[in-house]
Amino acid sequence: MNVAEVFAQVANQMRADVESSRAAISHAGLKGGEFEKILRKFLRQYLPASLDVSTGQAVDSKGGVSRQLDVIITDAAKTPILYQGEEIRVVPIECVYAAIEVKANLTLREVDSVLENMKSVKQLKKAAYQLERGPITRSVNMFGQDWPIWPVNYYVFAFESADLTSIANRLNALAAAGDFPPHSRVDMVCVLDRGVICNRTPDGTFDALPTPASNLAVCNTRKSLLLFYTLASQYFNQTWLPSFRFSDYLGEMTFD
Repeated sequence: MNVAEVFAQVANQMRADVESSRAAISHAGLKGGEFEKILRKFLRQYLPASLDVSTGQAVDSKGGVSRQLDVIITDAAKTPILYQGEEIRVVPIECVYAAIEVKANLTLREVDSVLENMKSVKQLKKAAYQLERGPITRSVNMFGQDWPIWPVNYYVFAFESADLTSIANRLNALAAAGDFPPHSRVDMVCVLDRGVICNRTPDGTFDALPTPASNLAVCNTRKSLLLFYTLASQYFNQTWLPSFRFSDYLGEMTFD
């Protein structure tokens, strides 16, 4: 089986679906919604069944609310749905593994708004969970440190974009200006028709997530979908969630 060829065909179908949406829909908002559906369809087909793919908002037990999230990747077995509409969900942040922002065309001007969207979800507090009891406690290592619960990964997926080096430089400048630690950054950017902005580790390999020792790298390739999937799936294939504590979301409510 030629995996590269399979993903090339999938990428071509995604491009064709985008062009069909552009030709059929004139309203920018409706068109953007169709582009998001194209990516969600791909993720539902190719991510492990243990993961659920939706759209909507994430909230925390302290009252925090994210902005609208184009793609939310959650634990399929353990995520309670706090609200279910026809197209959107509201889910607790503890059960969110990743969020993906979808852009038809990622311009330099939009990079700043991407950063604000990322902050709205990464700043939510994961507090409503129960750690395992016993002499051995489980954790995950990401962003160069250990975490008792999965920290949110934030990716951007665009069908077209400005020059990738210019986008990477802008992301670097914003991270430096805000003194953002690795876990508070946009983690990876995939542009279907250009390549991937990812993280180069000291040993020269690529990673979906940054660490204190990594730096942003631009990979110009027509196999961007395959590279994005390969890097992200290294984490999606090892997702883990401690026991969610729903009672934390009830606040001071009583059952009188």
